[in-house]
Parts: sequence; C-alpha cells; structure tokens
Amino acid sequence: MEKAITYSNRAVFAKAKLNEYIHTSPNNVVSDIGAGFGHMQPHVKALKGLWQPFDYVKKMEASIIWDLNNKAPKDVEKAGIVLFLEVLEHLDNPLLGLQNISDHMEKNGILILTTPNPQSSKNTLSLFLRGALYAFQEKHIKENHVFTPWKHIVYEFLKRSGFEVIEYAIVNMQYKNNKSASFKDWLKAKLESFIEYRNPLAKGMSYGIVARKIE
Repeated sequence: MEKAITYSNRAVFAKAKLNEYIHTSPNNVVSDIGAGFGHMQPHVKALKGLWQPFDYVKKMEASIIWDLNNKAPKDVEKAGIVLFLEVLEHLDNPLLGLQNISDHMEKNGILILTTPNPQSSKNTLSLFLRGALYAFQEKHIKENHVFTPWKHIVYEFLKRSGFEVIEYAIVNMQYKNNKSASFKDWLKAKLESFIEYRNPLAKGMSYGIVARKIE
C-alpha cells in the first residue's frame, strides 16, 4: 500500500487538499457535488475560489440540481476542482457518475473524493460477525448505500473515466478515541486493532483520493 496520511474527518481532508491544489488548478471554479448545507463554502471562498454547489435534492437555495446519471446542467462553469465527499456510495451507476463528473472538469482538474472504506476493521469484523459490512447492511438501503466502494474498483472506475490517482489517504479514525463501555466493546476494539495491524488498508472508516483528470 502506498504511504497514506491520516485525517480526522472528510472536511479536514478536503480543506487540506483544497489548500494544496487550488492555486495550481486549471481555474478557480470549485464544484461541490453533494454540497448538502454548504459547509465547504466558507473555506472555498477564503481561498478565492468560485464555489459552485450541486446536489440531488435541494437542501439550500444555492444548490443546483444534478442527477449524476446525466451530464452536468447547462449554463454552469467547468470545474478546476471537484469536491465529492461521501457521495460515491449513494450512486446507482457510479462509473457513469464519474464519467459525467470528468466531462464537467477542465483537463488537469483535480477531484477530491472520500467514501466509506469497505476494508475498515469495523467492516471486516461486522462481516465476520453479522455477515454484512458495518456501513452496508440492509437498513442502509434507506440512505441509498447501494455501491460498495472497494478501493481497487474505485481506482479502475477513475481510470476508465480519464483520471489518474495521485494520492490515497486514511480518513476518519475518530473511533480510536472511543472509550470501551463494556468488556465486549473492549474486545471488539482489540480485534479491530489486530485487523488493522495485519492489513493497513483496514485503517479508517473512510478513505480519501485525489485524482487528476488527464484525458
């Protein structure tokens, strides 16, 4: 596994990568896909970026509706940077969605992506104990968790969509700070640590990717 930096959550990861890449991106347009309630807007504006929020449903007036099964809406700016945080797992057609995002970006644009980590220690332990991944049980269908984003598949889909991956990051290790309330919790935490020792890709409830559009 390539050397990976750890970030406490997706917002910290996204802000760090914006700081790093915005001044060398093809333009200052930052498309925030899955913008939610606009939590990334202040940071984008502080970096003199032009924040362009998209969502599947309107959670705020500024959002532009975009169903990623389709091309980007007309009359929007092509992006130099795209934020795509914890959205990929909700897509019915993830490859098509990534291809449509790629078409929306300038060449050499930067995609900053996070998604749940199926290989995480919690997912691995849950699969053994329950027969289902921790974050992809039947109850998660109501959140439309319909795509299990295994790292090798996401890498392949990015490649097919004209991207090259330039960074991989471990995102969301906050569970390590949880105090055990029972012997069962203590034992699970020990097993999770052992799984992470055996498999470095098991670290982090999510992972982050930075990819550059090359085609």
